Amino acid sequence: MSLVKICELDNAPGEGKGLAIHLIHPFTEFPYELALFHAEGTYYALTNKCSKCGVALATESLNGLFAKCRNDMCLWHVKKGFCKFDRTSILPTYKVLPEPDGLYINI
Repeated sequence: MSLVKICELDNAPGEGKGLAIHLIHPFTEFPYELALFHAEGTYYALTNKCSKCGVALATESLNGLFAKCRNDMCLWHVKKGFCKFDRTSILPTYKVLPEPDGLYINI
């Protein structure tokens, strides 16, 4: 794993908001599309694509710790990655590490 900067603090989403992050891993050159959320005072990152309908989660609404896509049956827990109504569906999540110069994830 490596520590990768995903966002400047000035560009981080506000409370209850999301931000789409597109990055290329600096070592593997693998592309990632993440949704960065600020919920209940903490930053969370998970894959930015609903596995059920393909909608980008970062552009949709956030209700507590759940990101809602267009489908009312798809509420994704931003910390744990599970779907509220189908716990067998799980999206990859990434621990966000706030540092003085920005937000990082271990990836």
